[in-house]
Amino acid sequence: MYSPTLESPARDTGSQLSGWEHPVEKPAETPSRLRALVRPWLAVLCAAALGISVGVVIGVGLAREITLDVDGKLTTHRSFAADVRGALKAAGVPYERGDMVSPPPSAEIGDDMTIVVRHARPLTLNLDGTSSTHLTTALNVQDALVELKMNPNKLQLSTTRLRQIPVEGFELDARSQRKVTIVAGSMRIETTTTGRTVKEVLEESNVELGEGDKVSPGLSTFPPEDTVIRVTPGLPPHTIPISADVAALNWEALARCVSGNDAKSAPGGLYGFGLKMWLAVGGEKRPVDWPEAEQTYRAQLLYQRLAGDWKRAWPECGHRL
Repeated sequence: MYSPTLESPARDTGSQLSGWEHPVEKPAETPSRLRALVRPWLAVLCAAALGISVGVVIGVGLAREITLDVDGKLTTHRSFAADVRGALKAAGVPYERGDMVSPPPSAEIGDDMTIVVRHARPLTLNLDGTSSTHLTTALNVQDALVELKMNPNKLQLSTTRLRQIPVEGFELDARSQRKVTIVAGSMRIETTTTGRTVKEVLEESNVELGEGDKVSPGLSTFPPEDTVIRVTPGLPPHTIPISADVAALNWEALARCVSGNDAKSAPGGLYGFGLKMWLAVGGEKRPVDWPEAEQTYRAQLLYQRLAGDWKRAWPECGHRL
C-alpha cells in the first residue's frame, strides 16, 4: 500500500508556482523599445523623402523648355528663369545696348518660347566711292542693305547678297544703278549705269569726245538718278568776221520760216543747210550737231559769200531777213 513519506503540496492553478516547478522568465522587452525608438525617425525619414520627391516634381513642373536663336545658331534649354534676362544669363549669352533681343529682356518666360538674339556688328559701306560705317544686327548683306533702307536690286555689289556678316565686321563695295540720259548733238541715249563719274558713263555708252567738246556736268562729277549729260562739240574756228550789217538782219525770223526755229527738227538744222553747203562754209559734222549760235554763224557766212543774194540759198524764206 502506497504511503507517502512527504505530503505532496497541493497544486495551485493560480499565479503561484508549485514547489517542484522552476519559475519561467519573461521575454526581454528590448525589441519593443527599439521599435518605439525607430518609429519616430522612420516617420521623419519618410516625410523627408516624400518632401524631396514632391520638390523634384514641383521643380520639374516649374522648368520651361525654351529655344535660343543666337546669331542664327539654335539651341534648346530648360530654364527656371522668370524672364528673358534671366534665361539669357543662365545660358551664358551676353548682350549689350544696340543688340537686338526679342522678346525684350523684361518679358516673362513662356512654354516653348523662342528667344532671338542678334549682336550688332559694324558694316563699312563704300557706295559710289563714298565710305560710311553702320552698326547692323542683320546676319547677311541683303538684310543689312534692307535695314539701311537700300534696294539690293539697284546695287552692284562686290560680293553675293547672302554673304554672312561676321560679328567683328565687314567691308562692302557697292555701286548704285541709275537712269541717265546723254545728249550729244542730235544723238540722245538713255541708259542705266553704275558709273561713278560722267566720264565713266560716257565710256560705257561709247561716246567719244572730240577736241574742244564741252561736257555738262563735268567729267569728274558723280551723276545721280535722272542726270542729263550734255555734250556740246567744240566750235570750229571762226576765222572770218561777220559784218555788222549782216549780223543785224532778222536771222530769227528766217530760222522760224525755214525750220520753225527748231534747231533739231531736220538734218539741215535751223536754216535748212544741205551737207555740201554746210561744209563749204566751214561747218563740221552736221548742222544739227551744233548749237544755235554756230548754225547762225555759218548761215551769215553763206549770206556774205552770196553777196546778199538770199534767193539762191532761201528762195521761199529769205525775204524774212
